[in-house]
Amino acid sequence: MAAPRAPAPVRRPAAVTGKFKFIDRVVSSHRLHILVMGNDQESLRQGRADVLMVLTFDPVGQKLIFLNIPRDTRVFLPGRGWVKINSGYAYGGPELQITMVERFLGIPMDKYIEISQGGFKAAIDAVGGVEVRPRFAFTVNDRYEFPLGPQRLDGTMALIYSTMRKQDPEGDLGRNRRQQEVLRSLLTEFGQLEPLDLGPLMTSLLGELATNMRTDLTPAELLALRRHHAYVIDEQTTERVQGKGGTIGRTWFYSVPDRERQRLHLLLRDQ
Repeated sequence: MAAPRAPAPVRRPAAVTGKFKFIDRVVSSHRLHILVMGNDQESLRQGRADVLMVLTFDPVGQKLIFLNIPRDTRVFLPGRGWVKINSGYAYGGPELQITMVERFLGIPMDKYIEISQGGFKAAIDAVGGVEVRPRFAFTVNDRYEFPLGPQRLDGTMALIYSTMRKQDPEGDLGRNRRQQEVLRSLLTEFGQLEPLDLGPLMTSLLGELATNMRTDLTPAELLALRRHHAYVIDEQTTERVQGKGGTIGRTWFYSVPDRERQRLHLLLRDQ
């Protein structure tokens, strides 16, 4: 089978080419795309990307769009053939993973956040936990209980909550929904911090979590995002990658047709 066509050529924006600084785009009407990569290990540069989430800041529509890319999504990687999209992290680190997501969507990422499971837990604990509301009650390993109704989770419980898959009737897609819920709650917690507290907290986190979290966002850029895109706390929407799961050869893949990739490209691209 031939490799699928990319929905559109990847044209890197000024933020990537260096013509304009990212901080200039933050205060403009341009959409911004930030890729969140969460690996499945306690430290960075290990394992595979367990979470691939694109955050699209839309200053014109005044909303933040969440898009989880299922980790089993089938893509063509030159030199390796058909692989799962999250294998890019194992084959070439965050650099290749970013490239694979950009190629899949036909949209360049402006910035990235790379975080390990250890960093995920520490970031949540740093803001005092996150609020979630499970759609159904479940227990993990006969020990960790998540009843119906609102509840506050610390970092360890939030990780368990957001990675459970086997008991979810939607499988990986249901897990993606919970990951988005946790991240939305984390953004809300950060949004409630006073501006004078946010910068020092991020500087501290990046220093303490050097082996667990990495980003090319500076504290000044984070403050600018907070100031010029305050709508993201209250105006959020989610998008789902439409595809079909199944075994090809001996491997389980989530296959996404070209027309769906084109839809996502048109939906998220800079207007």
